Amino acid sequence: MSTVKNLLKKTALPVYLRLRGMYYQGSKVECPVCKGKFSRFLEIGYNNRPAQCPRCRSNERDRTFWLFLEKNPDFLFPGVKMLHVAPEEIYYKRFRKDPSIQYTAGDKFVTEYEDTYPADTIYLDLTDMNNIPDNTYDVILCSHVLSCIPDDAQAFREVRRVLKPGGKAILQVPVREDLPVTIEDLTLSDPQERISKFGDPNYVRFYGRDYEQRLLAQGLKTHFILLSNMISEAEIRRYGLVGTDEIHLVSK
Repeated sequence: MSTVKNLLKKTALPVYLRLRGMYYQGSKVECPVCKGKFSRFLEIGYNNRPAQCPRCRSNERDRTFWLFLEKNPDFLFPGVKMLHVAPEEIYYKRFRKDPSIQYTAGDKFVTEYEDTYPADTIYLDLTDMNNIPDNTYDVILCSHVLSCIPDDAQAFREVRRVLKPGGKAILQVPVREDLPVTIEDLTLSDPQERISKFGDPNYVRFYGRDYEQRLLAQGLKTHFILLSNMISEAEIRRYGLVGTDEIHLVSK
């Protein structure tokens, strides 16, 4: 069954997405990832938000980080050693084919959902990366994972440990601007209860405006970049982004 699924993913899915992109062609919104222009973005998630590109399936955070890389071409320098946690397919394809990047993709659930991940994805527990020496990576990418980790402070410390001196990490999380302090409930195990409280079956917390302080407390330096300081309001609307979002950049 997995062989058939993988075959369909490689053959039928690209055709379907190309046709879907043609169906939604337009001029109202634009995807900076695939450069397509469409009549609208498609609804995704438990809140049915209009966020998915019809052709490449990028969401808001994918497009935000793509634009960050376009605006900061020196962020990934030749020979950079990169760790990508829970690798998004869009970025895996981009980084893996770049010979100037020493790229490692890792995820904690790679052995449980092996068909979901590329074959070279390693097992990685962000709170216990005992297979990775200190001062290994120049760059770490981790998007929307930390909200799922009970001991996020330990994950922050591990990120700091495996970063090289001066190394940088993107530790992207959804932040609730209406919350001055992060709220969490580590007792919830039922997915429906987590959806009800946190909007996702895997989340154990909502980060509040104290997210930066939580990172600083574990020895990471913060360099948050407000999206509205990176691109114009018109671009935010056209690319289907969230104007209050930030790039959560940290360094060792």
